[in-house]
Amino acid sequence: MLPEPFTPQFLTRLETLRLRTRKGFLGSHTGSYSSPRRGTSLEFADYRRYSPGDDLRYLDWGIYARTDRLYIKVFREEVDLFTYFFIDASASMAFPSVEDKFLPATHVGLALSYVVLANHDHVKFHLLHGESASPASPFYRGRRRMIDCVRFATSLAPRGPLNLAVALGEHLKKLRRPGKAILISDFMMAAQSYQGGLNLLRALNLDVAVIQILTRQEIDPPFSNGRLNVVDSETNSEIRLQWNTSARQEYQARLAHHNSELRSFCHQSGIHYSLYVSDRDLGDFVFATLPAIGLFK
Repeated sequence: MLPEPFTPQFLTRLETLRLRTRKGFLGSHTGSYSSPRRGTSLEFADYRRYSPGDDLRYLDWGIYARTDRLYIKVFREEVDLFTYFFIDASASMAFPSVEDKFLPATHVGLALSYVVLANHDHVKFHLLHGESASPASPFYRGRRRMIDCVRFATSLAPRGPLNLAVALGEHLKKLRRPGKAILISDFMMAAQSYQGGLNLLRALNLDVAVIQILTRQEIDPPFSNGRLNVVDSETNSEIRLQWNTSARQEYQARLAHHNSELRSFCHQSGIHYSLYVSDRDLGDFVFATLPAIGLFK
C-alpha cells in the first residue's frame, strides 16, 4: 500500500513530469534521454557526407537539390536513464520525529522515483548512515515497482552519525552506470563533509541534484526562554545554554548562513539545489518548486 500522499490523482499528475538531465548518458536500452552515441531516433543531431552502404532513407534530398551532393541526416540516439536516490538515514533525520522528517524525505524521493518509473526508466535507492554496509536496493523499472521502492525506502529507521563522503564512497564503488543522482539530506554537517560527498558524485560524471530537508522546529525552535540542555542526536554530546530572543536570532542567523553556503556551493558546482520544509504540502513542492529550479522538463 502506498503512503497517504500518493493518491491516484497525485500519481496521475506525476506522470506528466519528466526529469531533466544535463549530460549525455550511454544506456543499454532504447529510451527517452539523449546519448552521445549517434542513432536513428527522432532527435536530429547533424549531417555528414554520404558513404556507400548508408541507409538511403536518411538522405537529405533538399541539400542534394541545392548542392548536387549527398548528405545523410544523423540523429542523436535516445537511451534509458538510471537515477540514483541517496537518502540520509542518520540519527538527525529523526528529529524531532521520524514522521516529521525522515518520512517526508522518503516521500520526496518516492515522488521523484515515480516520475522515473512512469517513463519506464531505472531507479535505485541508497540509504546512508554511519554504520558499515548501509543498504542499497536493486534497480527498479516500471510503475508496478513503486511498491518495492516504498518498502525499501522505509525499511530502515534513522540511526547513527554520518560521514557523507565515506558513506557515499562505499556505494559509489559499485556504481557501474552513469546517470542522475538525487541526494536528500538535512545537511546538518560541516561544509567539508557535504562538499567532499558532492564532489565524489560529480567525479563519477553523475548529474547531481540536492534536496535539503528541514523541519519547522529546526527553522524556528519552539523553546521557551530559560536554561536549555541541547543534545546532539548523532554524537550525544550536550550543550547547556540560556535560550532567549538573542540566542534564537543567533541560531537562525547561523542556520541561514549554513544553508546559504550549501546553496552557493551547489550553484558553483552545477548542482540543482532546493530546500524542502517538511510541513509544506508535497504536491506544492514537487509541482511548483522543483520545476522552477530546472529539475523537470
